[in-house]
Amino acid sequence: MVMHHTTSRVGPTGVTSRILLTVVGAAGLIVGAFLNWTRDLQGTHVSWRSVYQDTFGSTDNIVQSIGGASILVGLIAVLGLADASGWLVRFAGAVGIVGSVLFIIQVQRSSDHSLQTGLWFALVGSVLCVAAGLTGYRGGTVIVDE
Repeated sequence: MVMHHTTSRVGPTGVTSRILLTVVGAAGLIVGAFLNWTRDLQGTHVSWRSVYQDTFGSTDNIVQSIGGASILVGLIAVLGLADASGWLVRFAGAVGIVGSVLFIIQVQRSSDHSLQTGLWFALVGSVLCVAAGLTGYRGGTVIVDE
């Protein structure tokens, strides 16, 4: 009788690299939120409308800011370390990349074309989160012949 059994193995190097990449990526997302994104405005003061409007303004409410969304994505990435498959870390990274690209598009469409450090921290952090979600997980099928 031949039995197929799917297994998941994560080596110590894979676990270490996933943790390290996730922590550095989440730190990039969170630190980037407090740095300038455009027009010398910190991410926590740029309205979340900046991902779909080129006439975005500032806000004093962190919940309604692009920086607040960046912080939330970073925290979700760290929460994703609890799952062995890494899908939540990859998802958080993908959301961060999409948000960053949409922001870049809107800033380029507006009259002021200044992309500043905070955006780049968030974008690199998002890419690192996607990479973290892809490391360490090796699924396979074991065939047992009895």
